[in-house]
Amino acid sequence: MNATNELLRAILKMDEEERLRTQATEEYRRGAQTRLTEAARNQEAEIMAAMRTRVDAFSAREQARADERLAKLEAGKQQALSRMEQLRADKREEWVKTITDRVLGREA
Repeated sequence: MNATNELLRAILKMDEEERLRTQATEEYRRGAQTRLTEAARNQEAEIMAAMRTRVDAFSAREQARADERLAKLEAGKQQALSRMEQLRADKREEWVKTITDRVLGREA
């Protein structure tokens, strides 16, 4: 009976050791999964930060280009308005005479 008891104790001891190993393995797996998830979150955050930086830089460049284009268009508009104003000042008398002659039926 002693041999049976010793065998039973040995089996129980092996079972307990195996449970501890299984528990340690499971804890390691959970820890590894947690670390992996955290690493993925960190990597995603880094990628998103880099993308935000790139998008902000792109947006700033595009805004500068748009502002430059708008300034050129505004300058062109001002030049056209100035030319029209100068033309009106230069040709006013001539145009009034031409319009008056046509209205009164006189050929110019």
